[in-house]
Amino acid sequence: MSKPFSMIRKARTILAEERQPIQESEKPYKLVILSHDDPLDPNETGPLIRKKAKELGIEVFLGEFSGAYLSQKDGKKFVNSFEVDEKGQAQLPDMKSDIEYASPVELDPENTLIMVRGLGSSVKTGANSWYVMAQSLEHDGFTVINSTTCHNICKDKWLNQIMFKRHDFNTPKTVRISHAEGAKFAMDELKGVGVKYPVILKTAVGSRGIGVMWVESEKSLYGLVQLLYREDPYIDILLQEWIKTPYDVRVIVAAGHIMGAIKRPIVEGDFRSNVSQGSEPEPFELTKLEASEAIRAAEMTQGKLCGVDFIPAKNREKDKPYFIEVNSTPGLMGIEATLSKAAAKPVQKDLKKAGKSITTEVLKLFMDRDNWIDKSKNS
Repeated sequence: MSKPFSMIRKARTILAEERQPIQESEKPYKLVILSHDDPLDPNETGPLIRKKAKELGIEVFLGEFSGAYLSQKDGKKFVNSFEVDEKGQAQLPDMKSDIEYASPVELDPENTLIMVRGLGSSVKTGANSWYVMAQSLEHDGFTVINSTTCHNICKDKWLNQIMFKRHDFNTPKTVRISHAEGAKFAMDELKGVGVKYPVILKTAVGSRGIGVMWVESEKSLYGLVQLLYREDPYIDILLQEWIKTPYDVRVIVAAGHIMGAIKRPIVEGDFRSNVSQGSEPEPFELTKLEASEAIRAAEMTQGKLCGVDFIPAKNREKDKPYFIEVNSTPGLMGIEATLSKAAAKPVQKDLKKAGKSITTEVLKLFMDRDNWIDKSKNS
């Protein structure tokens, strides 16, 4: 079996705070962020990125995907969108009000970085035209973070699992339920590889811990599956081995660099560790193996800015972690706040990144145009 991601550059395992200072040849760029605010997935990170970009002197525009379109004039390309406010929301036209578009923003592949958030969203909202827009920009030579390929892999937890197995990652044993009456067959398959109740049931599409359920018996499994199929006859449902752990880890990987990591304790009285579900994270030091595997997982998706989630192995120095998923639209609010809070407390010497804005460090990384290139295709 080929191993296209086995050659991991040592320099890319170095934590973000160990990077060399920005060189004179590295310069600010124009950043265009297209995002979407949804009740199930609020647009909190978009305004944070805009704020930090402005502090760095980066020309930045944050627009709403709904209603956005591309245009051309005098051989130049523009994006047209409704502007997003400080809360991450945009006013859209309705029968009672006619909202004007923000001024068209000129795009140039030489100096414009496109960041798409909400494309291939893990909630069932959005238009396919958003995907087409991002793909058109890629075709025209723009650097799009993240690529449509990355979003396609990450938005589907089942495809995530297939890719993990294809590239020899450790991951919890997982099967897909094929139809409304297929729960028993799926559970029998898990039992055949030594998995017993309780198990985790996941919808293939979902975010922020929503759509993830704890199943303790066949009776509850059958009832849940039938209910989900009644609500959506085309839903994809996964059954996954439950690995008992007091916490999992979220790693932010940008352009092949580890930007930071947090430990997310399991919520008391729950089995999930999502910050949105009440988990209180803290800074986390990765082993060299965990760092290299996290980078490899992001590269697997062709992602330039990813959240990589895993459960640590018992022997963290020698054994690979168990990867849960890669997120192509990672929220930065939780890790930003966690590392900032840590600055006010004594921390281990190896947590030098504590106190730095991870968002700022990500934006600085892309001042080096070499980080615009998709190196994973050549690995």
